[in-house]
Amino acid sequence: MSVYYTGLNASPLFSNHDGIVTSISHLSQIPFPEITDVEIGWNYFLLWQNTKLYITGKISEKDDKNSPRLIQIPEESSGSCEMAIPGRDSVIILSTHKEIWKYKVYDDAWQKVIPFIPSNDNIQTEYAIKLSQAGCTVVLTNLGRVFNAPLLIEMPKRVKFVDLACGFDHTVLLAENGDVYSMGMGIRGQLGHNELEDCDNPKLIEALAGLKVIHISAGGWHSAVVTDQGDLYTWGWNSNGELGIGSKDKKVYAVPTLIDFKNDKGENIEINIRKVECGNSFTVCLTDDGFIWGCGSNKYGQLGKLEQDLKNSYNFVKLDIQSLDSKTVKKFKCHEWGTAIITE
Repeated sequence: MSVYYTGLNASPLFSNHDGIVTSISHLSQIPFPEITDVEIGWNYFLLWQNTKLYITGKISEKDDKNSPRLIQIPEESSGSCEMAIPGRDSVIILSTHKEIWKYKVYDDAWQKVIPFIPSNDNIQTEYAIKLSQAGCTVVLTNLGRVFNAPLLIEMPKRVKFVDLACGFDHTVLLAENGDVYSMGMGIRGQLGHNELEDCDNPKLIEALAGLKVIHISAGGWHSAVVTDQGDLYTWGWNSNGELGIGSKDKKVYAVPTLIDFKNDKGENIEINIRKVECGNSFTVCLTDDGFIWGCGSNKYGQLGKLEQDLKNSYNFVKLDIQSLDSKTVKKFKCHEWGTAIITE
């Protein structure tokens, strides 16, 4: 297994004779032994070796090199790390024993999150299965309920959520039946409700009603989903072309918009999308034949291209992954200002 990265970098893992290479404009293999996954923070990486978690980047003034060091939950009873979500100042960690911890990056200090999921002897045990954080920490449980930690959000009747994604100030939620809900700040249209109002509780995105969505993503101030038919819809802020709509006329799209893909001649082509990931001001998607397309900001090389080679960032363009066999791409992820690809 190999992991590749392109975009903003603060880790000494990517260095030359002049020091740390801050902008990586092409997919480069992360030189870390037995790496199985990576999480992308603003100025650091979290590197996985199965359930062992390491951190590397600009995280300490005392150590200029900041070589990868092990993050270890302080109590043996907490097990090892199962999930880690990087934030600006802290990492939220779900342990293999379903406990939630907060690791304060710059203080090298731990805080155990007081359990907030109520226990009830009459029903199935409820525990966290997925976390996301931006302005707050949002938790999805095995019973399909969502907590804006530590408070349970007002759940729509007879709805079970199976996935969540957070931008800076909004959350997108996927229901078991394929419906999509959103909540949070809506000033940039990121909620998809055809208005710019905020929404405190999950509200159905009516423009997607009748479609079966299988994958969701949220980043910065925009959102994206993929349907079971392989279609891609995006909405929200379009200041850098992160929606892939092709038009520079509008900065805000407050309703989900179906995306057309074009070849080098500008002709529409049929493409089935398997997964989509949103970064701060860019979007990347994976097709069912293993190719990767991207749009939006490429300031730090997060689209895997030199800035001068990107003719129009407002349209999705096929990214250059010639060094990789598209059939070996296992998954990919975008966060902050970077893109990572994990291969088999």
